[in-house]
Amino acid sequence: MLSFLCVKRIVAMLTLLTLMFISTSRTLAHADYVSSEPPANGTVTKAPERVVIVFSQELKPEGNIIRVTDARGNQVDRGDTTLDRNDPNRKTLVVSLNPGLSDGVYTVNWKNASIDGHSETGRFRFTISTGATQAAAPLPATSGEEAPWLALLAAGLGALLIGWVLRRRAVRPLELSASRRWDAPVGRSQGEIVSDQPSC
Repeated sequence: MLSFLCVKRIVAMLTLLTLMFISTSRTLAHADYVSSEPPANGTVTKAPERVVIVFSQELKPEGNIIRVTDARGNQVDRGDTTLDRNDPNRKTLVVSLNPGLSDGVYTVNWKNASIDGHSETGRFRFTISTGATQAAAPLPATSGEEAPWLALLAAGLGALLIGWVLRRRAVRPLELSASRRWDAPVGRSQGEIVSDQPSC
């Protein structure tokens, strides 16, 4: 069994790794999708004049794109993506749509540029329907770049740490046994005490 000291060391190191992961995740936070109009995977009964997307962080005035296509892949937006002037927080993007869009499923692909220098992409669908068109198949509202490798890295480091401790725990008794075989007579003759308590 692992000594109490070994367990304390493992718990402390895993706690430190967890805190480092949380801190890094917050530092690398991006401008995530919050809401949109038309809503993601929603259905509207009237052709919209524009697509509006709200994000979680302030955006740069350049580097933002909203592209809207119909079921055949034809572009139906006017290519004029811009920050919404009515949003003082600068978290909203707007793009105009061609007038008179017909019933059908439309896909919105977007890319933003937040003021912290990071860029995120995502997509969603909406449906224009008068009641005869099937609703859009759901798509994730954002594909984000929240750095999942950080979680994998933290888990990997934790596994390596535990493996290292367990390996030392298994090897240490062998080392002590070999040491006692060679040194015990001399040690005992000199009154030395050999400890059987393994260290971590």
